[in-house]
Amino acid sequence: MSRKYCFTIEVRVPDGPKGWQKLVDSEIKQAIEKLKTVVEELGGKVCVRY
Repeated sequence: MSRKYCFTIEVRVPDGPKGWQKLVDSEIKQAIEKLKTVVEELGGKVCVRY
């Protein structure tokens, strides 16, 4: 039986939703994509919710 691991990444962003949109559009989105690529190469599955 395989185990499932669930991780939550919590980020505090200044300026509420507007600040989040700016940050996601740049650095965080790139970091999440890199993480997703590595996990999928290891045979895992990634679900990203914004």
